Amino acid sequence: MSTSARPALFLSRAGWRETTVLLVVAGLVPFLVHLLPWSGHRPLGVFVLPVFWTTFLAVYFRGAVTGLLVGLVTPLINLLVTGLPVSLTAGSMSLEVIFFVLAAALLVRRWSGWWVVAPLAWVAAKGLAITVQYFIPAFAEHDYPWQHLARSTQNGLAGLAVLGVINLLLGKFYPKTDEWEKE
Repeated sequence: MSTSARPALFLSRAGWRETTVLLVVAGLVPFLVHLLPWSGHRPLGVFVLPVFWTTFLAVYFRGAVTGLLVGLVTPLINLLVTGLPVSLTAGSMSLEVIFFVLAAALLVRRWSGWWVVAPLAWVAAKGLAITVQYFIPAFAEHDYPWQHLARSTQNGLAGLAVLGVINLLLGKFYPKTDEWEKE
């Protein structure tokens, strides 16, 4: 199996129809997750990470630019429709999405068939976002970065498993090959 992939920033140009479909699906996924009955102490999205599912799909098929668009617009759509993520966390989530898209694009480019690319991209992005937030007073982070990362990773284990399954299925059914480069 070839591990080559298209350039990280632009895989192919996404037309307005494809981008619209991606945004609609990206908006629906977290919305549907938040409709599920849940009585936990934090919103269900904290545990299953639905924004990152469609963001990873966009990065995998269309590259970092489209992934960034999908990843940044999705929380805004979800905030307007459901009130989640809480507007106070929208800034930190946007930072996580930016780092996730960059990490996922780089990892997909190198190891697209490896099923842990998406979970690794999330952990790397989360760690980097937490570290940046720790040093910027506006985010008011009180935990040490490693404590926050450990707690976030523990909370997001179910979502990391879903990202792993999505990544595994993409690698199996839509493997990146040399022909992918020529499209």
